[in-house]
Amino acid sequence: MTMPPAPPSPYLEHAPTPMATVEGAAHLVRYINPAFCRLIDKAEADVVGKSFRELVPDTVACLALLERVYRTRQSASHIAREDADPHPVFLSYVMWPVIADDRTVCVIIQVTEAGSLQQKTMAMNEALLLGSLRQSELVEAADASNIQLQTEVDDRKQRESDALMLNHEIAHRIKNNLNIVSALVDSEIRRTPDQYVQGYEAMQTRIQAISKLYDLISQSHQTGTVRLDTYLQEIADTMSRSLLDRTSGIKIIVKAEALELDHERAVHFGLVANELVTNAVKHAFPDGVGRVTLGVARAGDQIQFTVADNGVGMATSGHAAPTGTHGRDYAAMFVRQLAGTMSVSEAETTGTTVTIRFPLLAAS
Repeated sequence: MTMPPAPPSPYLEHAPTPMATVEGAAHLVRYINPAFCRLIDKAEADVVGKSFRELVPDTVACLALLERVYRTRQSASHIAREDADPHPVFLSYVMWPVIADDRTVCVIIQVTEAGSLQQKTMAMNEALLLGSLRQSELVEAADASNIQLQTEVDDRKQRESDALMLNHEIAHRIKNNLNIVSALVDSEIRRTPDQYVQGYEAMQTRIQAISKLYDLISQSHQTGTVRLDTYLQEIADTMSRSLLDRTSGIKIIVKAEALELDHERAVHFGLVANELVTNAVKHAFPDGVGRVTLGVARAGDQIQFTVADNGVGMATSGHAAPTGTHGRDYAAMFVRQLAGTMSVSEAETTGTTVTIRFPLLAAS
């Protein structure tokens, strides 16, 4: 009757070395793992239940050792030589007993196959050679990847350089065209009756604010954004020249952080700054002396833009909104295009502060 195989231990079942369990004085195979099956080139069903004697080439020495381990309950090891072509193979047997109720229940056998020193050396040399060839292939592949990557990086840098150059050229042309329009408006102002000059001047300062933006873009070393501190300073300088003469006692001061703003929203920002500064210069200082401070700071995920003057205040000046009705409409429109909010506050004594908040990043 064929002995049913023992339930395999996970360790024995997945062990990389051949292992088997034998029982009784006849040393019948109770369990054999897949690695042992591969070593003897037999299926598990053809081995379980048979004597271990049939599996070993050196039957006398190995079985004698197995008998001693079974009887003495002491583990032992044995090396057997098996002649094979082209080099002999050495099989190392390690046996240890499993004892229960003061008797040997079974013996576990582990077999390690080893070739001769020459065979080991040849195998090692072959492995080293294959490893060297593989390393050479990897180095070549890495070099090819590096060359391809460098080519892609160079190509991307060239495209970025071309895009920046094109951006500069377009911005330069827009700036020149706006300057031409501003010059035409200036020419028209000189021929316009005094009661209409103020409207032309307001139009001219708006054009100049946009022109300054494109001037900065044409000189920038990056694409897509403009620094608000630099842009605001350019607007302040331009408005000082257009709205104030050299003897004016009104000063326009900029205190701004170096925040970045995309070109599209920078246009709306420059226009609303123009409206608020124009309003302060024209209505906050009836005696011609004062200060307008432009501030830009980050407030969480928003940009806070303030225009503060130390003038007489809106109630005293009689103007409750930037530059009259049209100025109020323009400022509100530009703030909406920035997706922002605008609030106005007055000091207890003098001065007015307009605060505008809008997102730091443009909406998707």
